[in-house]
Amino acid sequence: MFKPLICTALVLASGFAFAQDAGADREARRAEWQAKAEARFAEADKDRDGRLDRIEAQAFGDRMVRNFDRIDANRDGELERTEIADARRHAMQGKRHHRMRTMHAYQRGLFKGMDDDGNGAISRAELGNKMPRWAEHFAVIDANNNGEISADELKAHRQQMRAEHRAQRAQREG
Repeated sequence: MFKPLICTALVLASGFAFAQDAGADREARRAEWQAKAEARFAEADKDRDGRLDRIEAQAFGDRMVRNFDRIDANRDGELERTEIADARRHAMQGKRHHRMRTMHAYQRGLFKGMDDDGNGAISRAELGNKMPRWAEHFAVIDANNNGEISADELKAHRQQMRAEHRAQRAQREG
């Protein structure tokens, strides 16, 4: 009787340890990346003033030179670390936004394709096993409990999940 209980406890404990290791690895990689970025900036900053002018920015490559004016937020002709970091963050958000838009368009197409009777909603029968996650969370997505998922209900569920993920991320980071 105790053997299965002990085995289960060991498996759970190893899973938690693995999850903690993954978080620690991510933090270690982030710290390593930041150290490399600082070293590259320091190497490019020939006059050691904490800023990169157009000539010094050439050390980062053609992309940095082409986008110099866009990255130079305060328009002083020099790039500070914060301006480069803000530009990188902005670029990453743009990529994320594009992926999300593409995914939502794909889901809208799926939604229309699964709506066999054309009533603007998907029943359990129409959904079948085409979208396992939607099927798994059907009762949660179907807010008015009418047995069908409307596009508005799906959108509201997506927004709720996004808000929950943001809250979890904020809790982890802060």
